[in-house]
Amino acid sequence: MLKRILIPLVIAIITLPAGASESLAGPLTFTRSIGFKNTLGTIDHTVDFNSFAGDALFQNGKLDAGPITLSSTGASHNSLNKIEVSPFRFEIIAPSHTPFAALYLETSATGTTTATMSFDVPIIGFGATFRALQRDTVISYTTATGSKTIVPGITNRFFGFILEPAEFISSLTFSAPVANGFGIDNILLANAIIPSAAAATVDEPNSLVLMLMGVLGLGWLLRKTRKAC
Repeated sequence: MLKRILIPLVIAIITLPAGASESLAGPLTFTRSIGFKNTLGTIDHTVDFNSFAGDALFQNGKLDAGPITLSSTGASHNSLNKIEVSPFRFEIIAPSHTPFAALYLETSATGTTTATMSFDVPIIGFGATFRALQRDTVISYTTATGSKTIVPGITNRFFGFILEPAEFISSLTFSAPVANGFGIDNILLANAIIPSAAAATVDEPNSLVLMLMGVLGLGWLLRKTRKAC
């Protein structure tokens, strides 16, 4: 009877699928800053553009904004791809009335306009407050495992993401198939590996050994109990 119980259990454990171990799946996306901050634990840099006293362009060029550098390629439109300061020309993406980055994206017969954000130190977490972000906007980046994309969707609030454990990025690029002007502000960056991410990953071979030892221990206990009876 004991063998009939133990043998199927051992076979089931040995044949567990490779993805059976727990892990922090990624990238994780967030639409609230509180969840983003709590998951990371530490925010290394905040960029609010409030140090800019006048409009600053990054149309087909580069603009140093502290821990990040903004740049764009392709045709610009209505003086976008710049840091906007009061008095604002684009009120729809300036409800807070403080300086922000205004981006313009488009893919058309005349070419593609993209905006890139480069980081002084590679990051594992990125979040920001967006204004008038359109559905077709795509955020792309490259890690050690290849190129990836995220589509935030239409939003007038916070959006952020955290990469998979042990992955870092040095830049991200915004692009869109149609004309899209939007604002971005209060950028949050995290450079350190998340302690909870490392703790959430269980080494699968070790977990199998522990489970197998538990089953064998249960069998020994049952046999000892039967002999005592």
